[in-house]
Amino acid sequence: MVVYEILTFEYDLPLLKLLNRRLSESECTYTLEAIPDGVLLKLRGKETAVTAAEAALQVLGRDLRYFALAEFADALPLSLSEKQQVLTDALRTAACREEREILKRKLVDYLSEHRTLVLEGFLRFRMQEFLMLWELAVEQAAAKVLMNKEYGELIDTLRRFVDGRVSRVNALSVCIHPDGTITLSDDNDVHIEYVDCAPDGILNLLVNMAPMKLTVYDLSGKEKNRLTEAILQVFGDRVKLYR
Repeated sequence: MVVYEILTFEYDLPLLKLLNRRLSESECTYTLEAIPDGVLLKLRGKETAVTAAEAALQVLGRDLRYFALAEFADALPLSLSEKQQVLTDALRTAACREEREILKRKLVDYLSEHRTLVLEGFLRFRMQEFLMLWELAVEQAAAKVLMNKEYGELIDTLRRFVDGRVSRVNALSVCIHPDGTITLSDDNDVHIEYVDCAPDGILNLLVNMAPMKLTVYDLSGKEKNRLTEAILQVFGDRVKLYR
């Protein structure tokens, strides 16, 4: 019989329940006993270090990952709802990046020589590359939230500008072609072709013209075309959209 102590002094985790669920499919015979700050895990069978490592892997790679990401997100100067968005996005990204085999080997090596595993200690001192990836996932998610926030503020500003501006054109058509080129046509049947113009440039042009009616033919084939979405947000009910 091999006996392991699995402890956490910082995280409020139901370790007994979590490890029991993780070990239920193992081939080893095991018992779990609650002790102060953790559990006592007793294993019989072959490769007990591997079995204990696989159970600890699930707790470190899933349950503690959530706590670590939440701590990173909570330190950001964002509102509560924005922090929740960051955490949701970061959890998804971190799960995709997780190198489970590397972590499993680290745990097997450690548990082959030690009988006590302090989860937060292992996380901080032997999983530093994971912590860096998780922190990066939070930073990238936060950057995305801030960019979306700034974009939303810009769209609101443009919408107010258009609403208060005298229209220079009664009706205008915008055709977005599959190759990315754009054709503008006014109610006098004047056509202008744009080959290398960025979506932001076209949007600024439309804002300055402030047409009363705007018909958009989106032939790009994209489910969400950036220019089309921006036009809809800025011009609202002035727009008729055809895909």
